[in-house]
Amino acid sequence: MTETAAVARIPSDPAGRQSAAPPADGLRRDAISFPEALAQSVSVMAPAMSGAFVTYLAAIKAGGATPLAFLLATGSCLLIGAVVSRFALRLPSAGSLYTYTVDGLGPFWGFVAGCLYSAGLVIAGPAVLAGFAVFTSLVMRNVGAPAVLGQWWLWFAAGVAVYFLLSWFSIEFSTRAQLVFTAATAATLLLLAAVIVGKGGAGGNTLAVFSPGAAGVTWPLVLGGMAFGILSFTGFETAAVLGEETRNPRRSIPWAVLGSVVVGGLFYVVVTYATAVGYGAREATTAWPRSAAGLAALADRYAAWLGNWVLLAGGLSALFCGLGIHTAATRTSFAMGRDGVLPARLARIHRRHRTPHTAIVVNLGLMVAVAVVMIGATGQSTRDAVGVTPGPLSAGFYLFAEGLTMIAPLAMLCYALLAIAGARSELRRGRRLLVPFGALLASAVALFGSLYYSFEPIAPGAGVPGPYRAVPVVLFAVVMAAGTAGLVLRRRRPAAWAAMGTVFE
Repeated sequence: MTETAAVARIPSDPAGRQSAAPPADGLRRDAISFPEALAQSVSVMAPAMSGAFVTYLAAIKAGGATPLAFLLATGSCLLIGAVVSRFALRLPSAGSLYTYTVDGLGPFWGFVAGCLYSAGLVIAGPAVLAGFAVFTSLVMRNVGAPAVLGQWWLWFAAGVAVYFLLSWFSIEFSTRAQLVFTAATAATLLLLAAVIVGKGGAGGNTLAVFSPGAAGVTWPLVLGGMAFGILSFTGFETAAVLGEETRNPRRSIPWAVLGSVVVGGLFYVVVTYATAVGYGAREATTAWPRSAAGLAALADRYAAWLGNWVLLAGGLSALFCGLGIHTAATRTSFAMGRDGVLPARLARIHRRHRTPHTAIVVNLGLMVAVAVVMIGATGQSTRDAVGVTPGPLSAGFYLFAEGLTMIAPLAMLCYALLAIAGARSELRRGRRLLVPFGALLASAVALFGSLYYSFEPIAPGAGVPGPYRAVPVVLFAVVMAAGTAGLVLRRRRPAAWAAMGTVFE
């Protein structure tokens, strides 16, 4: 295997930023187009998976007014996206949020943000892959396939193999696959939504779902639903990790980030509207949370022939969400390895394919290890309770549900640090702080929402499962570990610490 370590230093301008072209032995330049960069962000949002199964978290609070909550969440994510876009205009780096936070807040908080982001990606990858495995297993069982095809671990292993093949040889393979399958899975959910709306739902189409009073909820509950709505957008910023591989990145990446929010927002509003009217605006306040799902729960009622297709769409959406997460994780660890704050081997580039092959292998190994540890650390009764479905699929359901619950506050804290970094960056340039302050407020609301069910039961008297109570503990542990490692690194490797964020490829 031929390889090279792309760790050359770039001369910097007086402000400490890069001023020379990246070396020729780094990631493949101009490899992907704007639509493919957009696909990276949209696929990590996993709109079909979230629309089919996850929106009920927002409905627990916002009830029949959940479409309004998602409309507000779209505006909030546009503010966060605007901060990402402003950094991407200046810093088209594979390090994305890590590099941006270094630029705005300095090495310590940039390192912490990079560790938080990396930890979230490492946990999120096996979680969504488990979602693919479980939903695909259910489809296999529903159609009477051989018993072995109903085993979730088999599909999980197949997903790991797919990730290796699509990411090892070229970034174009993965982004083009994401583009095709994300569009197809979203179209399946939109078809079901169109059937429900076309039939008039349970009580006719109505704008009551955009009015808290008419939907039978209060504004505070809508804002609570908005917090969970923001979680469904998590990953919209990941196009930024392709800044070194996208054609015309200073134009394409900002548009891809903001475009993914607009595309995702429109999708979520349509799908949640169909779900709300499918139950009935007021009835949705109680029926939707009880379903523990989103639009998929209505398939049997309105279009039974679409039931397995919706399950499959949710599964494939999760699969390609995981592929996008894998891409973001490998580019972030590549950039941190290149900066010398993670092992330098992570910055090695395959000479022929121009992909970070060491980071790819390491991340796939971590995905399997995280899955084994999370499942092995819990008993069957705990997995049955958190995973919703007792039985042979409970371990996969548990990995999916607990993993997504665990990564949400990690991502939201990253967004908050990014917003503060954006405020400092704008202040240095004498610009108004309205956008970064709005992004900080949105991130704080989402952080609160991501931790809410670690302290409050989903249903009165249900209690809070132990794995959910562990989520804030995990967040605290990651922050403390990252902070401690940062202090040690600053003392032992001052040169790498001082140069952090100035090495772009």
